[in-house]
Amino acid sequence: MIILRPKVRFKVPIEAECISPDVFSDKSMDEIRKLEILYGNKRKPLGELFEIEEGQGDGETIKMEGDMSRVKHVGAQMSKGRIEIEGDIGMHLGREMSGGEILVRGNAGDWLGAEMKGGLITVHGRVGNLAGAGYRGSKVGMKGGTIIVNGDAGREVGELMRRGVIAVTGSLGEFTGALMTGGTIVCFGKLGGRAGAGMERGTILSFDRPSFLPTFKRSCVYRPTFVPLLLNSLRKYGLPIKREYLEGSYERYDGDIASLGRGEILVWVGS
Repeated sequence: MIILRPKVRFKVPIEAECISPDVFSDKSMDEIRKLEILYGNKRKPLGELFEIEEGQGDGETIKMEGDMSRVKHVGAQMSKGRIEIEGDIGMHLGREMSGGEILVRGNAGDWLGAEMKGGLITVHGRVGNLAGAGYRGSKVGMKGGTIIVNGDAGREVGELMRRGVIAVTGSLGEFTGALMTGGTIVCFGKLGGRAGAGMERGTILSFDRPSFLPTFKRSCVYRPTFVPLLLNSLRKYGLPIKREYLEGSYERYDGDIASLGRGEILVWVGS
């Protein structure tokens, strides 16, 4: 295990794509300390800004302790290993990752898991805007993997999502699942307005009745067979899954009919 702690309180943003098990795994401690990061507009060695030490445990685990809220791009494109963050972390955490696991005991910034392809991100705190989304100009957002948020999340979560699962125990901001072409978003709190705007396919599952765009059409009330399977698969993450959610009925709304219209918002209506 490699442990990183800030040497100072960061006053400007840091871009640290190199903080990744893929990068660290084949390097000595001296080589890790010499890796370059961008501190504001200056390039600096990682070891100048972080205390770096070798701890016990898995050689493909990175642990970060302290306030990292200005540190961006941690775990970018990672494909293996584990990152544990004890504190807040900045934007673009786990962007384009294809494997491995990231655990945050704190809050995370915007673009969490943007365009991720696989792996698991768990946040025990708040998350900013555009988690699991596609970057501006991209045609596809999240393509696989799982994002678990034990707290609230911001706007445009899952925008352009194609595959994978995003589950949020708290509330979601506006435009959740906008332009989705697949995948599943589960909201245990309040679902923000304009959910599913422009979605073509995919599922948004809500346990609190949201407001709907006029381009969503009520279809039926039924018991979808995949929902108990989905929720049971999410139990291992400690989500607030009640027995009534497994056995209850759901009201289905089809949309967005202003687009392809094969997406769905499912709202739990009780047993």
